[in-house]
Amino acid sequence: MESILAIIGVFFVPAAMIILIVWFKFNARNKRYQLQTELAAKALEKGQPISADLFAEIEKKRSPLNTGIICIAIGIGLSLFLLLVSISSGKEAIAVSTVGIIPFLIGVACIIIHFIEKKKVVNENAQ
Repeated sequence: MESILAIIGVFFVPAAMIILIVWFKFNARNKRYQLQTELAAKALEKGQPISADLFAEIEKKRSPLNTGIICIAIGIGLSLFLLLVSISSGKEAIAVSTVGIIPFLIGVACIIIHFIEKKKVVNENAQ
């Protein structure tokens, strides 16, 4: 019975988290769209012109440094979590916890990209 609960927990919790994240994302987008349409309707009722960029998507550009730090934190957290789980179950701890190296190295690459781009911007501005 415990193994069934463990299997359900391993698969259900991450799936539920993904579903919740997607739901929150779409719900927030829907609320923003409703507010935009209400604002446009009120402006039309009062005879005001509607700005063309009212419905334009706001572009959020995330810095590679920000992404790198997040990936490094995820990699460290995943490695520690898997290490603790494997130690508590009595299995090979090192082999299982190395999965966290993948997001960790992606984060390191993002930070390197950040500094390379920063150097390019400084060199372009100097010329």
